[in-house]
Amino acid sequence: MKQKLIPETSFCGCCRKELPLEAFYIEKNTQRPDRYCKECRRAASNVRYYHVQAAEHTHRYPVITETADRALRMALIMHAWQVVKESVARKRKRLREEDISSH
Repeated sequence: MKQKLIPETSFCGCCRKELPLEAFYIEKNTQRPDRYCKECRRAASNVRYYHVQAAEHTHRYPVITETADRALRMALIMHAWQVVKESVARKRKRLREEDISSH
């Protein structure tokens, strides 16, 4: 009868070190050790997280305070002011209508 020998160590695919199985996460589906050790997996995870965070901080709209052209900056400020003014007017109108309908 053949016996399966369970290895006590595994090689990390990232740092290429031979480490004990406790240094690896166990994959849920295969019940085998992960290809990367816990330390390398954590480092790769952190790099990916910070890369995504940096990508999310890019602006998809013009930042008024970073606009060098004075005329363009003033036009953006006036437009923003108009949008806020219209929003406040809509809210006041809605609140008046709710107040009238509640009495």
